[in-house]
Amino acid sequence: MSGMTCQACAAKVEKTLRALPGVGHAEVNFGSRTAALELDPARVGSAVLQANLRPLGYDVPDGVLGERSVEADLAYAEGAEERERKRLSLELAVALVFGTAAFFAPAQPAWLAPLVAAPVQLFAAWRIHRTGLRALLQLSPDMNTLVSLGTSAAWLSALAGAFFASAGAHGPMHASDASLVLAFVLFGRWLEARLRSRASGALRALLDLAPSRARVLRRGTEVEVALEELRVGSTVLVRPGERVPVDGTILEGEARLDESHWTGESFPVERGPGDALRAGSLALDGALTLTATAVGGASSLGRVAEAVRAAQGSRADIQRLADRVSGVFVPLVLGIALASLAGWLLAGAGWAGAGSHAVAVLVIACPCALGLATPMAIVAATGRAAKEGLLVRDARVFERLARVRGVCFDKTGTLTSGKPVLESLVGARGAPEEAELLALAAAVESWSEQPLARALVAEAQRRGLSFGRAQDFRAEPGAGVEGRVAGRAVWLGSPRAALRRGLDAAQLEALARAPREAGMSLVVLALDGQLAGLLGFVDAPREDARAAIDELRALGLSSEVLSGDHPAAVGRVARELGIADWRGELSPEEKASELGSREDQLFVGDGINDAPALAAASVGMAMGRGAELAIQAADAALLREELRLVPRAIVLSRRTLAVIRQNLVWAFGYNLAALPLASGALEHWIPFQVHAQWAGAAMAFSSVAVVLNSLRLRTLRLGT
Repeated sequence: MSGMTCQACAAKVEKTLRALPGVGHAEVNFGSRTAALELDPARVGSAVLQANLRPLGYDVPDGVLGERSVEADLAYAEGAEERERKRLSLELAVALVFGTAAFFAPAQPAWLAPLVAAPVQLFAAWRIHRTGLRALLQLSPDMNTLVSLGTSAAWLSALAGAFFASAGAHGPMHASDASLVLAFVLFGRWLEARLRSRASGALRALLDLAPSRARVLRRGTEVEVALEELRVGSTVLVRPGERVPVDGTILEGEARLDESHWTGESFPVERGPGDALRAGSLALDGALTLTATAVGGASSLGRVAEAVRAAQGSRADIQRLADRVSGVFVPLVLGIALASLAGWLLAGAGWAGAGSHAVAVLVIACPCALGLATPMAIVAATGRAAKEGLLVRDARVFERLARVRGVCFDKTGTLTSGKPVLESLVGARGAPEEAELLALAAAVESWSEQPLARALVAEAQRRGLSFGRAQDFRAEPGAGVEGRVAGRAVWLGSPRAALRRGLDAAQLEALARAPREAGMSLVVLALDGQLAGLLGFVDAPREDARAAIDELRALGLSSEVLSGDHPAAVGRVARELGIADWRGELSPEEKASELGSREDQLFVGDGINDAPALAAASVGMAMGRGAELAIQAADAALLREELRLVPRAIVLSRRTLAVIRQNLVWAFGYNLAALPLASGALEHWIPFQVHAQWAGAAMAFSSVAVVLNSLRLRTLRLGT
């Protein structure tokens, strides 16, 4: 969305959108220049939005309610910002040249100063006057209204002084005041626009990881096409030194790839036929042929970019106070200006002196600082989070993360490497041979994304066993998986789930005793409803898990393990990592119930069975390579396989909240101090008068200060 210049503009757009028939809810974010809408697409389209917003001075791109990509939205925003900067550059140049000339004109004839200042007032400030007057006529005055009224009054006073001696000797000085105020205002907006574009630089850097064009095979011929022309199933060619344009699976070729933006690892990884690739990965050597599995916005890169963009446009709860104040701020300032004018006239100051105070009040007030305090910090924080490898879905997540008092972890695939190894396979009495049991189990588990399932399949492949895929596959989170293989019903699940199915408890206990004492994770195998065997897995903790737990402890946070695995396996990992509190054999529902009863708890998990717990926790954080359902249920996701991102996310959230509070304290404090000072209400105690041009400089600086303070989040050190 383009055309907004202050928080009052955002409030006006929001009010307009909410009044449209067919719009259920509208939330406009001034910092990111975006709007989130709930609407009936049959009643409200892009044309309706444009027809209602353009007369107010605002605009949205064509097809804004269609299937627009994040790339298209960002390009529109960047184009609008670039046009805005060019316009501001020209207006600023005019204001500086003629404003400076007007500053020296008062020593000359009285008519010269307003004449020299006329280009500033009538050209450079034309958009400010137009927008301010339009807002005033609609009974929703904004910052443009304040600046326009103040500078127009000063310039007209100078103009009157050129023809009427009774207008006062200070008339020419008022012309230079008006010009310099406008110069400062335009400079502040120009600088703010430049700084604001830096805040969204992380999103642009993310999108730039995907090339704009790609080579595909069509009927055996290599063709170069635009990225948006790719479809799922397209055969894509990647040469050495090129980035992978889509998510895909390698059909032919081997190469080393730089996947550091996904994994955080600086060392290249070897990839070959059958391996999955994510968009944005860089092929360092070797040519690859792959089939596209997800393209554009559906790719890993596209989904992350969409989530970052949505988070930057969301509104934090802490912003509500500033929004309420901003809604009454401009009318309040107008009232203070009128009161100041009347008070000084009654005190005998004359029109010139009283007008100077009123103009200073109008131009020193800054609702923009209030409007930018929260959204600019959120934009900077979400960009920094994405750069670190953390996806945050909503601005409120930063607030909740900053308040967490404890962190609960799932075990398998979260605290552990997620690369377990099959350590033992013990068959029950009368069961088939070990190789046959392993092949049957692999046929079922080949459908699953669980780490234990992948380990089982990998072991079967390592042994050279032949197996297909099971038919009638079904997965029940926390209960197991099942399917039919060669006419046999095959089921795999936890010992607890096996007992619920009525399998032989005594025989199961006998099989489980030795591997359980060794701290292995156990999976029961049943054939045609009968106990057939027990598989034992060992999964080592992640290399950075102990460091992450230590960093959380240094932040004053407790750590706990909540797992569906057997207590012996959970206890082994917890002890290795120095975690005193742990629980095992918890079903997904029990995890969710446990977390739902606690306040300010962060849960980190990865599997499908973690989805209920991720949704129930105060904050749910999913491992980026975990199941899609888990990532969708979570409030945040770790895009890199690094547990140390968890304490970094908490540090970033705490510092984001601190920056927001600093911004709000500055914005409120500035206006509380500036308004009575400019009105002259404190001159009895503080013999100092705020001249209009310095009031304009202070107003411009207040917004820039908020933006600069927010941008500190892009470079703050997060590690301990």
